[in-house]
Amino acid sequence: MKKTILGIFAGAALTLSMASCGEKLLTQEQFDAEVAKKFEAGRAAVESEMTAKCDAEFENRVQERVRQLDVQSGQVQ
Repeated sequence: MKKTILGIFAGAALTLSMASCGEKLLTQEQFDAEVAKKFEAGRAAVESEMTAKCDAEFENRVQERVRQLDVQSGQVQ
């Protein structure tokens, strides 16, 4: 989450620095839209990462339980 917030601020700083180099300044609406777009992209990346982590942890728990049941039933592989 910290990376996302830092990314948003970095994007905003880049936008402002480009504006000071003779580029066209963004209106408040354009700036807000750019910040929202970066925030949504960062949030999607974080959600994707957390989903993958949860899926991997769930798979590990299932495999461990299967191993335990195999041992209990005497079918050790």
